[in-house]
Amino acid sequence: MREVTCDKCGATVPLQSSFKSGADTYCEGCVYTVARETNENGQTATYARNTDPSVCALCGTDSPTGQDFRFRKKLPFCEKCGPRVEKWPYPRWLKLSLAGLILLLAVSLIYGRRYFHAGCEMYVGERQVNAAQFEQAIPHLQEAVRIAPLSDKAVLLLAKAALKSGDTEIAAKALNGHDDGKFEDGNDADFLEVKTLWERALGALKTAKQAVDLEQQDGKGVEAAKLMHQAAAQYPESKGLASQLNYFDQGAAFSEKNYDRFLALAQQAYDKEPNGMNKAAIASAWACKYAVSGNAEFRQNAEQILEQAQQMVKGDAEQEKAMEEFLPRLRYRLDTRVIVGPQEYNKRFRSGEKGKK
Repeated sequence: MREVTCDKCGATVPLQSSFKSGADTYCEGCVYTVARETNENGQTATYARNTDPSVCALCGTDSPTGQDFRFRKKLPFCEKCGPRVEKWPYPRWLKLSLAGLILLLAVSLIYGRRYFHAGCEMYVGERQVNAAQFEQAIPHLQEAVRIAPLSDKAVLLLAKAALKSGDTEIAAKALNGHDDGKFEDGNDADFLEVKTLWERALGALKTAKQAVDLEQQDGKGVEAAKLMHQAAAQYPESKGLASQLNYFDQGAAFSEKNYDRFLALAQQAYDKEPNGMNKAAIASAWACKYAVSGNAEFRQNAEQILEQAQQMVKGDAEQEKAMEEFLPRLRYRLDTRVIVGPQEYNKRFRSGEKGKK
């Protein structure tokens, strides 16, 4: 057994019970004092116990020759203990436990793979939501919710992405399909944010419904357009509401008898979305201008454009039905130079149709 002298107190102690700190050696009693003083001075104290190579690390036997023992696995062992350490057998219970853990891991990977996939999809979706890439986030979050429908976080992220994209249908399906609309924490920041978004969207849709009801009444075009603009401003994320503004503005111009503006708006709508009924709106505006002026050129424009519109709606069942309803009113306007709205026209000429059927 070898001995060393403590650099602080001068005591002689066994090497294996001493500590090394930098270039200094300390006994067990002094090393903690030195470490505390070092830390108090704002420095980091580091020290490690010394190893006596002449003492076996397992049985504590001194080297009979005074020479160092052979190091095995970074420690000195005598000739008796060395082979035991090198070939130390693992206990049977440890081997069985390890095998059991490997089996459990395999089962978890098989059955947990789908939830791992859900987690990955939610991670991607959340990053896109945080980057305001709401439309791109929706497919990833829908996949996460499909796998884990009871995940509050996944559902709220999907609802937020949908509402920020103007898609209330996806948001409603996500929220209502989550445990009957129940969430674990009603005071959670994410929940409150989605709640605020949902209430704002719902209020805008309610206003839009009022606008639609008014628009169906003759002479209410200006009020209807005002309400639709309020709805679109309340929920600017909705592309659907924004797309209706031109149509309602046409109705307002018609109600105000501002047929030049009506014509300009109808042309804008057609340029943006060239279809048969948008073309028919242009013909309607020209017919209004003809009705109030008697200008034959205006009638000719209306007739030509109407013929084009009739050709364009062919093959589209919805537009063909709309044209079937619209065409008699336009013909009446051209033939009589009398401008009436849909409600008045139906009252005059279609009130008895239901009874005939």
